[in-house]
Amino acid sequence: MSEPTHDGGGERTRKRDGRDRQEGTRPAEAGRGAEPRGGQGALGAPGGPGAEEAAAVRAATGTLVYGFALSRITGAFVRLGIPDALAGSALPAGRLARATGTDEPSLCRLLRAATALGLLTVRPGGRYELTLLGGLFRDDPRLRRLAELYGEPAVWQAYGALEDAVRDGGSAFHHAHGTGLFAALETDGPLAARFTEAMGTVTAAVTEPVLAGFDFGGIRHLVDVGGGDGTLLAALLRAYPHLRGTLLERPAALTAAPAVLRTAGVADRCTLVEGDFFAAVPTGDGGPADACLLKNILHNFGDDDCVRVLRACRAALRPGGRVLVPALVLPEAAAAARTQADAEVAMALSDVEMMVLTAGRERTLAEYRGLFARAGLALPPELPPALPGLAHHHMLEGTSGTPHDTEEARDAAAVRR
Repeated sequence: MSEPTHDGGGERTRKRDGRDRQEGTRPAEAGRGAEPRGGQGALGAPGGPGAEEAAAVRAATGTLVYGFALSRITGAFVRLGIPDALAGSALPAGRLARATGTDEPSLCRLLRAATALGLLTVRPGGRYELTLLGGLFRDDPRLRRLAELYGEPAVWQAYGALEDAVRDGGSAFHHAHGTGLFAALETDGPLAARFTEAMGTVTAAVTEPVLAGFDFGGIRHLVDVGGGDGTLLAALLRAYPHLRGTLLERPAALTAAPAVLRTAGVADRCTLVEGDFFAAVPTGDGGPADACLLKNILHNFGDDDCVRVLRACRAALRPGGRVLVPALVLPEAAAAARTQADAEVAMALSDVEMMVLTAGRERTLAEYRGLFARAGLALPPELPPALPGLAHHHMLEGTSGTPHDTEEARDAAAVRR
């Protein structure tokens, strides 16, 4: 799906609340009560790790084994509307059950778990109240929409087929459902709505880094290929009053775009086009484009399909036009050893998610360079700086007809950076 979806672990989240153990601020320990008690094995062997280190290692196994349950509990907590029901008030379980339309005894068990995970605290009289952590799932649109999406049966069932994908290849989503994610989005309205909303909030989170990290000033007509509900394109149109935009998407995603563009005050400078970017990239009524933007597109597809998309973009460009790809770029083997632990986990999770949900993958610069070359596009010889605040995310800029290795091209690239 996307770059900020994974933050590389829960430690930072657990520290946000800052409250004591009564409010359950240590979800990594969830499930440890069911841990086998069969002795320490290698962790307690003479000459092995010390007792403190061994205990820390064993504590980490709780999240590794029971992490799926933590996600499902959180998803149910959000999708049942508990954060909304507790907005600005503390309520007993009975009133919460009536407000959420749930079975009170079963709800009490979920509330107990949510309290242990630090989402709720219990006040005198058995009244439940959101903690700072729980409140984020009410007030932070990105967290809320992601929890709703990952709570969709189609998504977590796909993760259940990860073993099949590793054994046999292909996407786990296809193994679980007999069809691909994007085909499912065409027929499953609720899933499509959840997906579009979640991706819109993820895009909103990276809009500022994209605006700060790349100069779009030389572009007059931009085609946002597969741009979802238009969140990023709307921000670009607002930031660059001279810019005209074309948003190319599948029909289900485009339904939300008019409202996004009207709210941003840029609807009069954007054309909405339904289409299949594998076949062609229409540019609306603006003629050939100065640039095509592919955000969170290429990592969804295999190499051959990526080349088809890049070729379609190239065909839509005026001479000297550019294909812009803000993307997570995996470090090469030599640089991987210098990657910070959180970033390494985030990249690995994103790559596995591509295997679960799509036929795609995250790629290195050399792999991207090969795809662009097959499509008749050239990338600069050096990887541009990372987008501000997004480790290992870079704006890849492919051109055709003008070599990147001239002194003039290098100077122009330096000015844009």
